Amino acid sequence: MVDREALRQQLMDERGRLNQEIAELDADLSESLEDSTEESPYDQHMAETAAATLDREIELTIQESARAALAQIDRALARLDSGGYGRCEKCGKPIGAARLEVAPFATLCVDCKRAEERQF
Repeated sequence: MVDREALRQQLMDERGRLNQEIAELDADLSESLEDSTEESPYDQHMAETAAATLDREIELTIQESARAALAQIDRALARLDSGGYGRCEKCGKPIGAARLEVAPFATLCVDCKRAEERQF
């Protein structure tokens, strides 16, 4: 049986960590490209500008992933409250304990997740 309070705490802890990561990324991304390199873009070599732009794209991708993970955690918390936690959203079968231990925000059982991944 799943210890719902321990699970809720684990999800809330991860939610807090993700919120902090998103806030830090927001702060980093709020700087303009010019400010982050501390030079005018006209004074930079093209490679320096490209590197700064790549770094910014990486931060945006990390931020997007963190926001997606946060949404998954919020869904898991809602399912925990509604009583649907631990059941596959597609087939209704229980999601294995090992899968939930690794990914406590999982909404699909292993079989349905595999089938979903094959479609892409």
